[in-house]
Amino acid sequence: MTSIFKSVQKHTLIRSAAYILLGIAITLDPIGVSKIILNIIIAYNVVMGIFNLLSAFKNKVDGYNPTTGFAIFYFVCALLIFLFAKPIVSMLPILLGISFIIGGAMRLTQSLSLRQYVNVNWLPMLVYGGFMIGAGILLVINPFSSAMMFFRFFGITLTISGISELIAFIRLRNVENN
Repeated sequence: MTSIFKSVQKHTLIRSAAYILLGIAITLDPIGVSKIILNIIIAYNVVMGIFNLLSAFKNKVDGYNPTTGFAIFYFVCALLIFLFAKPIVSMLPILLGISFIIGGAMRLTQSLSLRQYVNVNWLPMLVYGGFMIGAGILLVINPFSSAMMFFRFFGITLTISGISELIAFIRLRNVENN
């Protein structure tokens, strides 16, 4: 049981360090980090395509080899992501904004229908729906800077999460030592 506890502690420390470093990087340079993440996704697809292609050549099969199909699929995905990365990324905030507006409108409708019940507090849902609609409109009107703002917020949240993991690690270590 002690070895499991030590393993969890070790992974907590590594995870918290990764969260803190990635969170700080995202907060300071969200555009650079998003490009790095995009390049990692492209590289992953290329590497998986190469592995599948090598596997197809290594294990020759009479007729159609599905591994060759997987290799082609990975190469095509890498190429499409490389060629259409900017349009794909630029469309995401707009689509997210539209989904926020729809979700917020649904929350507003639900909160207004809950007004008829005496024991149900409908006001928080009304405020939440309004917030969702506002965030959605902001994303649709100004998608790129809004997306970077949300990405920075994600970086700050990731950093705070890493710090809380680190605090939990220190507290658990102190409990184990006592």
